[in-house]
Amino acid sequence: MARKKRRQHLTAGELNLTAMIDVAFQLLSFFIITIHPQDVLTNLDVFRPSQESESVPSPAMPNMIRIMIFSNALTLNENPMTFRNMDAVMTQLASHDTTQTILIMCRAESKHKDLVAVLNMCAKLKLTNLSVISSN
Repeated sequence: MARKKRRQHLTAGELNLTAMIDVAFQLLSFFIITIHPQDVLTNLDVFRPSQESESVPSPAMPNMIRIMIFSNALTLNENPMTFRNMDAVMTQLASHDTTQTILIMCRAESKHKDLVAVLNMCAKLKLTNLSVISSN
């Protein structure tokens, strides 16, 4: 007896997303309920003065040296400079304190080689507290 094979008409199966969405919302609510958020403020490093140091005067604010690099000029604390003059002045300033803050501001049209020259000058003088800012 030969059996007749029935042809099954396969239709594109539809996926019922209702159950999947329900599971996703249950997982979301589970994670929201069970999460233990970290308190960011407790992990901040805050330097509080110790009780013994009340009689010791606080150190003076560090001197800030502002160097601006333009497309055709340099300024050191708003005083126009050449690289040769700046090297002499920076050498004198570095002899007093090598931890002072140096803020280097570059204009958008300034040359990259001028910034590299100023950074090399600071490295030669062992000035390490540098900040570089670019402005328009």
